[in-house]
Amino acid sequence: MTINNVAYSWSMVQLTSAALTGSTSANPTILAGVVGIKWSRKWHVETNYGLGGKPHTRGFGNWEYSASITMDYNTQVQLRALNGGLTNLGEFDLIISFSNELGTEDFGEETITLKQCIFTEDGMEVSQDDTNITQEFELNPIDIIISSEVAGGGGA
Repeated sequence: MTINNVAYSWSMVQLTSAALTGSTSANPTILAGVVGIKWSRKWHVETNYGLGGKPHTRGFGNWEYSASITMDYNTQVQLRALNGGLTNLGEFDLIISFSNELGTEDFGEETITLKQCIFTEDGMEVSQDDTNITQEFELNPIDIIISSEVAGGGGA
């Protein structure tokens, strides 16, 4: 997908989380130090075998969701200050969307909502010569909804 002949890029990513930031504005100051976001959905599909050792059907199981966020230390400190630690923040939705390089237009092609995220760990890792202290934290979402899909989780 290109926007005005420009491919999606990190500079177009916008994050919103009213429960974390108290704001429905994209990229509120408290999230300015987010330097990475990952999400994944996986559907457990298993091949069933029959006579001759050949596949004959498939069995469909549960959906698995994972996501993580990488933040600089200043962002971690701000979030910890809200309730005494990342693990004390409770559940929150994190919405990922995209805008143009000037931030003046929401292209609305796709919005990803990481539902009911919760931090289950807190910590820091830093070593000599680090110029920006960052840490990746699991978000543990209950569901991942993509706006271009039918609601109901996992695109089912």
